[in-house]
Amino acid sequence: MNKLVTVGYYLDLNEAYIIKGLLESAGIKTWIFDEHAAAYTPFVIGGVRLMVQQLDLDNTRKVLCRESFPDAE
Repeated sequence: MNKLVTVGYYLDLNEAYIIKGLLESAGIKTWIFDEHAAAYTPFVIGGVRLMVQQLDLDNTRKVLCRESFPDAE
């Protein structure tokens, strides 16, 4: 079984879904946790968690880095 790892915490649910869409368009399956709890107490739980399978972690970092620093390649 492949372990899920957290790749980010987001107070803004829309931002989490944008990053989720970006990763899934690159073929990386993602999950959002704590979505309903964050709607009521976002600062207490630290926001929603965006998670990927551990085996996809390196590709996730590459996609997020490429988006953050497009001229780095």
